[in-house]
Amino acid sequence: MRAVIDRIEDGKTAVLTVVGGGEMIIPVKQFKFKLHEGMWFDVKFNPNKKAESKSLARVKKLQQELLSRP
Repeated sequence: MRAVIDRIEDGKTAVLTVVGGGEMIIPVKQFKFKLHEGMWFDVKFNPNKKAESKSLARVKKLQQELLSRP
């Protein structure tokens, strides 16, 4: 997937337009380099099973706590 920085709002938020449709809004502080409008990115998403499992366990624990309330 490819995306380009369409604009940077208030110096805090980068709005990227995705080739093929769509938009991503990402805080500028997430990047470890200086951004500018018109900058292109190759975007790749990788599943993170460890984080997913941890999140699911947390949700299940909260559900159990809610269901066990008197």
